[in-house]
Formats: sequence, C-alpha cells, structure tokens
Amino acid sequence: MTPQKSPYAMLPPVLNVQVESAMDIMIARNTARRASSLLGFAPARQAQLASVAATLAELVLKTGSAHTMNFNGVSNGDKTGVQLSIKTPWLANVAVSNVMIALRSKLGDLIDEILLEGDDVPTIVTVMWRNETEAAHANDGT
Repeated sequence: MTPQKSPYAMLPPVLNVQVESAMDIMIARNTARRASSLLGFAPARQAQLASVAATLAELVLKTGSAHTMNFNGVSNGDKTGVQLSIKTPWLANVAVSNVMIALRSKLGDLIDEILLEGDDVPTIVTVMWRNETEAAHANDGT
C-alpha cells in the first residue's frame, strides 16, 4: 500500500474503499461515517463527511477507472480530525485553481479544508476538524 499524503500527523483509523461501481458510493458513505464516529464526531458531522465521500466517489466514477478512497485520522497540535484523500492522476494537467474552484463549489461548507497535493499524481485531500464540543466529549469519554 502506498503511503497516504497529508500535511498533518496521521492517526488511526485507517480505512480504504475501492471505488469501481455505483454500489461503492454507499460503501464510501458508510466508511466515512465509521471513520468519523471512531474519532468522536457528532452524528450530523458524520453525515457531512459521508456527503463529501459520496460526492468524491461519484466524481471519480465518471473517469471509468478504479480509485481508492483513503480515510484516516489526523492531528495538528491539539486538533484532531478526519482526512479523506484520493489520488486523481486524470487531474495532472489541469490548473490547480480550476480544480479548487470546482471542489469548493461541489463540497461547499461540508468540509473544513480542501487541498490538492502533488504534481505528477494529484491527490485531493479533505479534512474535517472536530469542533470544541466534540473534542470535549471525546476527552471526557461521553
């Protein structure tokens, strides 16, 4: 397995979904919910990440090639989040600004960060950070 790209320290869980057919969109949604649940996200925020995963899965399905969606925890100082990344070689010759505009218009306010990492094989990286309430509940065990 190739290492995941991330500007942040990686944490478990590490989950992957192979996107090859329309059924995999549902699997991506469920995996997003599971990953964010394991990291202490509230149900509404789990649904937001599930929507991001479904949107990206639908996008890569249109290329006709199989893609692997990677879900993992990330940390940055005292912040904990969940990252969804996917390699997109078909975006290699597309202007980064155009890709970012398209991703922001599709994903809107559902996700905290959208990054495009790498030049030869661009990787879409999205991150959702736990909010203060979720972090407090994760720390006190409720």
